[in-house]
Amino acid sequence: MSDQTSHTPTDQVVEDEMLPLMSEFKEIDSCIRTSAREHHNINEVFFLCQKAVTDPIAPLFDSKDSSLKPACVSALQRIFYLSDRDQDGYLSDKEILDFQIKCFGKPLSDVDLSNIKSSIHSQLPDSVTDKGITQSGFILLNKLFAEKGRHETIWLILRTFHYTDSLSLQSSFLSPKFEVPANSSAELSPAGYRFFVDLFLLHDKDNDGGLSPSELSALFAPTPGLPPQWQENDFPSCTVRNDADYVTLQ
Repeated sequence: MSDQTSHTPTDQVVEDEMLPLMSEFKEIDSCIRTSAREHHNINEVFFLCQKAVTDPIAPLFDSKDSSLKPACVSALQRIFYLSDRDQDGYLSDKEILDFQIKCFGKPLSDVDLSNIKSSIHSQLPDSVTDKGITQSGFILLNKLFAEKGRHETIWLILRTFHYTDSLSLQSSFLSPKFEVPANSSAELSPAGYRFFVDLFLLHDKDNDGGLSPSELSALFAPTPGLPPQWQENDFPSCTVRNDADYVTLQ
């Protein structure tokens, strides 16, 4: 806006000029009335400019269709999967609280948790049950963040789970450096063994001691896929399987 003195109330300017502009051009993220001469909303302008660069809305949300973009949805689906520790298809209250601490470093009050569930339930009733929040509800919650201009919240979640600004996983996360000195070997620690045992038991839904193709697919769902070396060796044919041809814990 022109930096000229105006006696028009801000609320009227917002209603008469800014809202119609934002309604016509959905790609406009924010509008603000400011004046360098009158020192009005200077800090707010710099905050919004910084936010537009560090936490852009464009990669996440399609304003014209009022929907999250496919790459964002895919990333959030993976995050839901990883946060659903017991793999029952719901984020329980405890899983939501753990997610809150992991992403934001502070607990979520019972009132805030109730408000979150109410917001989701009002638009998608079936996504909130006694078991918790479904994946659809989790996606909706992030869509509400975007619609309310809180896309920095979505970015914080994405970056906590190692996503880049282009919504791809960080290469340092996918392929961390692991150097083994010459004439040395490496093996799993007890904690490493425990991790893989727990992972196997979690995905062996029918408790038959083997991972069926669907169970194996679910296990690798949050990953980029089978490592090239495994594919070259025709996994799972190259490993220990039971009579049903399912991969065993061994």
